[in-house]
Amino acid sequence: MNLYSSIAAIAFYTIAAGMQYRDLNRDLSRPSLLTGLAAVLCHAVAAITAIHTVNGMDLGVIQVLSLITWLICLITVSASLRRPLHNLLIPLYPLAAVSLFAELLIPERQQLLQHQPIGVLCHILLSILAYSVLTIAATQAIVLALQDRMLREHHLKGLPSILPPLQTMEAMLFELIWAGFALLSLAIITGGIYVDDMLAQHLLHKTAFSVLSWILLAILLCGRVALGWRGKVAIRWTLWAFACLLLGYLGTKIALSIIIHVSST
Repeated sequence: MNLYSSIAAIAFYTIAAGMQYRDLNRDLSRPSLLTGLAAVLCHAVAAITAIHTVNGMDLGVIQVLSLITWLICLITVSASLRRPLHNLLIPLYPLAAVSLFAELLIPERQQLLQHQPIGVLCHILLSILAYSVLTIAATQAIVLALQDRMLREHHLKGLPSILPPLQTMEAMLFELIWAGFALLSLAIITGGIYVDDMLAQHLLHKTAFSVLSWILLAILLCGRVALGWRGKVAIRWTLWAFACLLLGYLGTKIALSIIIHVSST
């Protein structure tokens, strides 16, 4: 891991979050955008060097979380250039900084992936991209639910006043779902082609939940196209699909940790 890039990213994220909070009810300012881009650039170096070590690939929970928060910030900053989504960066920047702090404090794992075929590496990359995009979609769904509830209760101050209109938020949600669905489809396909003996590698749990998540997303998108699903229905299906992905990833990590611990004792 590059220590200097991690510290620089944390500093830039902190400054960018403060600038964004200061400009809460304004358009995305140039200084705030440039500071955020500097943070994302430094974070990219830190996250990639933390995973790609001289001893192999470290795909520990903290390292993957750091990469996912980087991708989330990158996607949100990019999207804010064409949609008024920059206020969403206020909680995302500190979250990315926390993931970098955790990466600095927690030592490198001893169990590293070495000499993996290009197909397996593509599967890993696509999986991480899918998790990242669908994490943003789940966050967007939660914010959309809160925004809708507050508007129905005629609470026009606070959260509704600093977020884009409901139609914009919902359009962004389905853009993310389509992108996440495409990435998850590619991840499942490449996993089926390139990953050998899932039972031996203890990946059956993760695969089952990933496929279940894919099915839920497929039903949601079909419902959107055929029946015009939106609002609470879309929010529920999005969160169910993300919960399946989360259970698959965390469950596999916990199971592997137990197996490694038992085998070493």
